Amino acid sequence: RGLGDVYKRQRLSCVANEPHSVLGRPCGGVRLPLGARRDGGCAIIFLMHGHLLVSISSIFDDTRRQAADLLEQFDKADIPVSLLVAPHIDGNWHLAKDESTRSWLREQAESGRVLILNGFDQAVQGRRAEFANLDAHEARLRLKGATRQMARIGFEPTIFAPPRWRMSEGTLEVLPEFDFDFAASTRGIHDLRTGELHQARNLSFGEGFGSAKWWRRNIIRAAERSAQRGNTVRLSISGRNLDDRKVVSDFLKAAERAIEAGASPADYRAFAPR
Repeated sequence: RGLGDVYKRQRLSCVANEPHSVLGRPCGGVRLPLGARRDGGCAIIFLMHGHLLVSISSIFDDTRRQAADLLEQFDKADIPVSLLVAPHIDGNWHLAKDESTRSWLREQAESGRVLILNGFDQAVQGRRAEFANLDAHEARLRLKGATRQMARIGFEPTIFAPPRWRMSEGTLEVLPEFDFDFAASTRGIHDLRTGELHQARNLSFGEGFGSAKWWRRNIIRAAERSAQRGNTVRLSISGRNLDDRKVVSDFLKAAERAIEAGASPADYRAFAPR
C-alpha cells in the first residue's frame, strides 16, 4: 500500500448492530475527533479536518536529486510539497552560481510548486538558527539581502520561513515591510496581511531536530494524533537526510498516518483566501 492508496476519501458509516461506529469500526471507549457527537448510537462527524503541509529544506546541488526523488513519490499520490530555498548554504554554495539548481527550481515553480524563502545565509547559523534571536534592525538587513538576491535571479517567494522555523519577535515585526503574504514559524502560519496566527506545530526530520529512530517514531505518532484532533499537521524534512532510506520511509509513513487520520493534503497557500 502506498500513499496514493491512502489518500482516498473514506466514508463514515453507521454500521447496523454496531453502535457508536466510526469508519465502520466500533468506537465505544474511543475518543471521537473534534467536532464529533453521538446521535442515535452513531458517531456523526462534522468534517473539521486540518491540512497536511509537507515541505523539504536544505535544497542545493548535493541534495537536489534526492529531493526530486521524494517529490516524485508525493506527486504520484497527489500530495503537494513546498520547497524551502535560500540564496546561500554552508558558505560554499550560492544559488546564483548554480544554474542546474536554479533551472530545476524554476521548473518546480512554473509547475505550481510553492517556493518558500528559507533565510539568507544558513552558513552563519552555527548551533543557532539564523533568525532565532535577531532584533528588528538585523532581521530587516538580512531580509533585504535575501529578497534582493532572490529577485535578481528570478525568484520572488511570497512566503517566508526562517531556518529551523525559529523566528524572533524582531523578525516577525519587520516581515510586513516586505512582499510576503505569510510566514511560517515553530508556532504556526502567520498571516502578515491580517496579523492572524494559524497555530500548527511543525514536525521535522533533520533541520537541527534530529532523525534518530526514536525521534522518527515520535513524529509519526504526533502526526497521527494531531490529525485525529482535526489539527493542521506540518511535516518537514531536510534534504541532507534524504540519503537515508529509513528516514525517507518513516517520513512517508508520517504523511500516510496523518492522511489516514483525516488530514487533507495542501500546500502553504492553504490559508490564503479563495
